[in-house]
Amino acid sequence: MNEVILIAQSNIVDYEGYNSLAINHLDLFKSSVYPRMVRLDGKFISHLDYINLQDSGKTYSQSGYSKRRDMLNIWNMPSMSGIHLQNYLTINNFKPLVINNMDSEMDWLLESVKLYPTAPIVISTTFYLQWKEVGRIASEVRKLTQAPIVIGGAFINSFVNEKGKERTLEYMKKYKIEHAIHSFNSEPDLLSLLNALCSNQKDKLKNVSNLISTDFSEDFITEEKWNNPLIEEIKPIWHDLSIPSLKSTLQIRTASGCPFSCAFCSYPTTAKVWETSDANDVREHLDSITRIKGLKNIIFIDDTFNVPVERFRQLVEIFKDYDFGWYSFLRVQFIDEEIVRSMKDSGCLGVYLGIESSSDTILKNMNKQARRSDFYRGVTLLNKYDIDYVAAFVLGFPGETEQTIKENISFIEELPIKYYALKEFYYMENTKVHTQRELYGLTGMGAKWSHNTMSYAQATDYKLRMFLTIKNSVHIDPDSSLWHLAHLHDLGYSRKEILDYQLEINELIRKDLITYTTSKPFTEEEMLIPG
Repeated sequence: MNEVILIAQSNIVDYEGYNSLAINHLDLFKSSVYPRMVRLDGKFISHLDYINLQDSGKTYSQSGYSKRRDMLNIWNMPSMSGIHLQNYLTINNFKPLVINNMDSEMDWLLESVKLYPTAPIVISTTFYLQWKEVGRIASEVRKLTQAPIVIGGAFINSFVNEKGKERTLEYMKKYKIEHAIHSFNSEPDLLSLLNALCSNQKDKLKNVSNLISTDFSEDFITEEKWNNPLIEEIKPIWHDLSIPSLKSTLQIRTASGCPFSCAFCSYPTTAKVWETSDANDVREHLDSITRIKGLKNIIFIDDTFNVPVERFRQLVEIFKDYDFGWYSFLRVQFIDEEIVRSMKDSGCLGVYLGIESSSDTILKNMNKQARRSDFYRGVTLLNKYDIDYVAAFVLGFPGETEQTIKENISFIEELPIKYYALKEFYYMENTKVHTQRELYGLTGMGAKWSHNTMSYAQATDYKLRMFLTIKNSVHIDPDSSLWHLAHLHDLGYSRKEILDYQLEINELIRKDLITYTTSKPFTEEEMLIPG
């Protein structure tokens, strides 16, 4: 059996980079740190590291690898992309050794490389937004081995689509990466590549679709080919896999793609097709997953888990036959009281709500196919049955004004929303709103943009002022959101302990916003958004 080493993820945020900046320059980068981070004793740390410090006296970065693996860190949770590939490669006669979080498991990576010095190293780029982190990982790997490095996943797919294959080759050579698979559903191409590499049949590399390859003397790019998502091909063998990073929570998917076309989202364009597995097929996977020793909770990462509605009803009824808690994404406009009651009875611990806005004006512009009243009704039901949730809001989409911001505040406060997260609009080319850019006067790209009613700088200012204004709901880091709750629960924290810690964290951030992030001293009242 051929060995392959998979690196699923790493710590994405460079806290030390932020800590190297002078506090008197905080205004220049406050949108990046607040309210995502906590400033304690002159250092920026994550929300979870604040809890680590209170509980053990050390932060994640101050600890050794064995200790890190038991600490609070969102990237310590087993990555779906990692175990998904582990499953697929295992059933195709490979022996995958998964490094779930490289920054927690560098010692395991070193052992694996020593044990299998010629095994290809596959780096998933699922969670990355720039080459800096991909390059850091590749550079660390290259210090350990001369085995071929393969990259693939969402970032590479997006980068190739936007910047091209030749530009990708430049970065590959810079970081000494031999192969990049740039397809959206890349598993079949990766399998073909690994078969060629492990059999030393380099002549077969050019038969691998969607491949950018270099040996640093010769480059070649193969033909593009669309791959349908793997649903039925993933087998219920989860109990046979070795998952050392597992505590008690596993992430899986039961569908691929999305049937909606929100104007700010690129996923429907890149995923192209929407495919769901049959409810009875999900039962087979649950039979396997629940055989894993210590398994208590499952996170279903499907973007539209409760669509189609009838399939969701069937799944919730199936869940009642098992003893596990579960989390998922939820289109809250499609729930009713019967479904929510069944969710509670079947062990639902929390859901992620992509509400984005509570203004009917913005929802129409976003093509959300929902209205404020739909969201209000659905969230009211979740509150009634005491199911935890994180409601995510996108600020600054074309049409956003101070009035629509106020609508969000009143929506959050009146229900009240349990946990909420705020992010600025991120402008991408392969989205519906890009085709409407002239209508909205939309210019710029990515995190820096402007349109007829708002700029990114104004959206950032509103984000911070919303955080200070909202009193009846609890803010959570938008980068970890629901996973923040799931991870804390995974490591034994009660709902009350999670809430109390987050209130404590938010109070520290609130004080910092008033103290440090204004060019002149403002009172809190001056920072609030008037009603």
